Amino acid sequence: MRDGKDGLSRRSFIGRSIASIAGVGLGLAAAKKLAAQTEGAPQTESAPAAEKPAIKEYRPLGRTGWKVSDVSFGNAGMQEPSLLEYAMERGINYVDTARQYYDMEVVVGKIFPAKRDKLFVTSKLLPELITASTTENEILAAIDESLTRLNTDYIDCMLIHSVGEDPKLSDPKKIENPNIVSAFEKARKAGKIRGWGASSHGPRMVEDFAWLVDNTPIDMIMPGMNFMTKGLEPVLARAKKKGVAVVAMKSLSAARKIDYQPFAKNGATVRQAVIKWMLAHEDLDTVCLTMRSVEQVDEYVAASGAIELTPDERKALRGYGTLLDRDYCRPGCSSCLASCPHSVPIAEILRYRLYFHSYGEEKRAISLYRRLAADRSAARCAGCGAPCEGICPHGLAIRSKLVEAHRELTV
Repeated sequence: MRDGKDGLSRRSFIGRSIASIAGVGLGLAAAKKLAAQTEGAPQTESAPAAEKPAIKEYRPLGRTGWKVSDVSFGNAGMQEPSLLEYAMERGINYVDTARQYYDMEVVVGKIFPAKRDKLFVTSKLLPELITASTTENEILAAIDESLTRLNTDYIDCMLIHSVGEDPKLSDPKKIENPNIVSAFEKARKAGKIRGWGASSHGPRMVEDFAWLVDNTPIDMIMPGMNFMTKGLEPVLARAKKKGVAVVAMKSLSAARKIDYQPFAKNGATVRQAVIKWMLAHEDLDTVCLTMRSVEQVDEYVAASGAIELTPDERKALRGYGTLLDRDYCRPGCSSCLASCPHSVPIAEILRYRLYFHSYGEEKRAISLYRRLAADRSAARCAGCGAPCEGICPHGLAIRSKLVEAHRELTV
């Protein structure tokens, strides 16, 4: 699926907005179809294309030299590689993993080396590894560990995991540690990685991505991004201008376990509507979605190549947006952080609550919450009179949600 770098052309877009969906989201332009969307698409030996959905579009991934499927595979929670292999049969050629995702690197590595050249692979360093004092050797050692776990001699793109966190949890200046760039560039020269980048869904996401794009030779950014996200447009545009790949994650937000059936008509599903909305974004290369079943792979892949929402899908998305509007803490928003007198990392705890309620990741949510220092938990929120709720621009009942999160995540 690799194309020569000189052969990559910027896809053009029709100047047609699909905004005005619940009054939220990024400004979009509907995408023109590529002249040859399936150029280089992998061949399958399974059922005829008419019976199973398949990837319809491959997009240039920044300056990497790859064209990747517009819908890509996130493997958090995958127990066996057979699901990834099924996704590859459907045309997916990009997989994202991380050291933090338990043994997911090992699971992906089970299909290597036989299928290594068929996939663009990203992994991520442990979030706690990167600090203002992390050394080159610590980063290089972590890359070597991931190579071993993945059963490969190179990683296409290695990411710093979870930049842009609440400054109460980590030093916001950590990304300026010069050892980060020097270690990644040494690993690149040694052939251990082909590129490097950063992921984020934290409250300082926009600021950290902007600094990295403007001040480093970063190859990829991976923002938490969906149809309710605001504020990312300028940094995404700068990234694309510089050839930095943009990979969206967390795009389905709470669309996993929530009852979205009331908004589904004539075959339209909220999840497909969200994916299609994302794919119309002119600065986006691929949407990375966690897939845990064959049914999810088929549902998500069926949205590949879409350039426009149907009226039913627009209606479904409006209804879903209204349902989530006062329940979903947006990535990149930090309006409430300074209002807390107890230094509670509000956005992070509400994200753990999202994992618990909507992603079906109860154990992960509890584990992440347990890592917080006792004086940073939401235990104090019940009797607190700080004005966090009044400050939230989206009207979230922050205090009650934090109290609920503490009760559910404390075991």
